[in-house]
Amino acid sequence: MIKQNIKFLTTGQFLTFSYTCKNLSSDVRIQDLENHNRVDINGKDLSELATIQLGLPFLLVIHGEDEKIARRMLKKYCA
Repeated sequence: MIKQNIKFLTTGQFLTFSYTCKNLSSDVRIQDLENHNRVDINGKDLSELATIQLGLPFLLVIHGEDEKIARRMLKKYCA
């Protein structure tokens, strides 16, 4: 399991992030930094990603067999 801080600055990043995640077998979740249970967003679901407030840091959680590849592919979104 890989955990890293993440931040989205534009709505266009939601599209590219979602597209990238859909090509991964790992589970990709985005959670609130303070209260991990309050926000739990599926990184492969564009409609869920669109609920994220731009500019705020969140926690990226990657779990699965290709998590190291996922980390490399999603590195540009990490805060």
